[in-house]
Amino acid sequence: MLSELAISGWENSPLTILDRLSTHVAEYFERHSDTPITCNVTPTEIRQHLANEYGSFDQPIPLESVFDDVTDMMWRWAEHATNPRHFGLTRPTVDVASVVADALVATYDPNLATWDFCPAAQEMERHVINLLGDRFGPGYADGLSHFTSGGEEANRTALAVALTQHFPEVATDGLHALDKQPVLYMSAEGHHSIEKAAHSTGIGRAAVRLIPVGDNLAMDVAALTQKIEADTAGGYVPFMLVATAGTINAGVIDPLEEMAEIAERYKLWYHVDLAWAGAAIVSDRLRDHLSGIERADSITCDAHKLLSVPTGAGMFFCRHREPVARTFGIEASYVPDAVEDGRVYPYVTSMQWSRRFMGLKMFMMFAARGLPEIARRIEHQTEMGDYLRSRLVKEGWKILNDTPLPVVCFTHSKIRSLKNGESAIVEEVKRMEAAWISKTTLAGGVPALRASITNYNTTPADIDVLVDGVQQALKTIS
Repeated sequence: MLSELAISGWENSPLTILDRLSTHVAEYFERHSDTPITCNVTPTEIRQHLANEYGSFDQPIPLESVFDDVTDMMWRWAEHATNPRHFGLTRPTVDVASVVADALVATYDPNLATWDFCPAAQEMERHVINLLGDRFGPGYADGLSHFTSGGEEANRTALAVALTQHFPEVATDGLHALDKQPVLYMSAEGHHSIEKAAHSTGIGRAAVRLIPVGDNLAMDVAALTQKIEADTAGGYVPFMLVATAGTINAGVIDPLEEMAEIAERYKLWYHVDLAWAGAAIVSDRLRDHLSGIERADSITCDAHKLLSVPTGAGMFFCRHREPVARTFGIEASYVPDAVEDGRVYPYVTSMQWSRRFMGLKMFMMFAARGLPEIARRIEHQTEMGDYLRSRLVKEGWKILNDTPLPVVCFTHSKIRSLKNGESAIVEEVKRMEAAWISKTTLAGGVPALRASITNYNTTPADIDVLVDGVQQALKTIS
């Protein structure tokens, strides 16, 4: 009945192209180990192809032909993070249930600005948010927590709420109503989205005080305290402290409990950027590494990292309803009237207005796999991280970071004598199609190679290929 209704009135049935789409997706998942790891195309090559094939879109092209060309471009001209030997940044493979969910969202296209537009979508998102919120700690399931486009939006949301809470006059009169400059604190190894958020909220990037880290690459709490005291004496107004659990460079977890104590002592809004490590909360074996997050005022968590759903699935958790509602509250006569029966209206409780149904991919994946299986996947990735460390040490490499998360920063004594040695190894490993790794610079200007395991299909055999690859690359460039 539904299928007949869906295609009635169409000149051509969409079922043929949708069959091709489903076949293509299935084949892609089956071929994930064969996907290209590197991509050497130039901008000129792609632009010339688009100009030749599509011009100004002045003539229609059969959808089947467009489909074939687009899938060909996506296959050839991309570095595929779905390959289990792609160890770059934090780009996981995705679960097929979440792919189905994204297709359904595109089909139904619900607008989650207000509850009335799609009650089913709203309540499915609330169900997932509340489940995770309860695991983070008391209050997070009730603090108008919600999905965001990613960690950047979640961090920006936290900054806006903290600013409104600490300086209520800013909500109506803007920053010029303040006599003193607001400042906030985070680790020098924290995510740069906080600086972008400071820019966009108007307090300025200089308002972000980057606190040095210790030898363990975690925030130096003594330096933090000294900086807060110095800023207060200097006429600044500290209002927010950002801890990072899973730094982008090295996956290090800041001292969450100690930082919670400091936030309480100086009456700072305490935000924890758990964009990466937050997924560990579903694992009873790993969640102790996040001890202290229950004391935070707000949390950022990205589902499109270790939870393995397609990009565009961040989450903002907060223990306090009132400052969130005050930050984003607005009156709009053209939307349905609010009904006080437990409904949530995201357009007055979050940064976005019209919003995509981002939570379905988590809902369907959790339902199809079950949380124990999701937890096991994450634990498997941490085990692969441990295996990589042991293999590298055995071959004479040095590990530069200490974290329970599956990211490994490493170097070798032979690299020190080589100019741009890290870059040369990265390029050689990619040239051999052994793996995709990256280079970075840790605190103190220490160069490092970096491998991040964020694919639940990665096996010890894939790790062995990576280690053999860096070993061969080291010989080649030496």
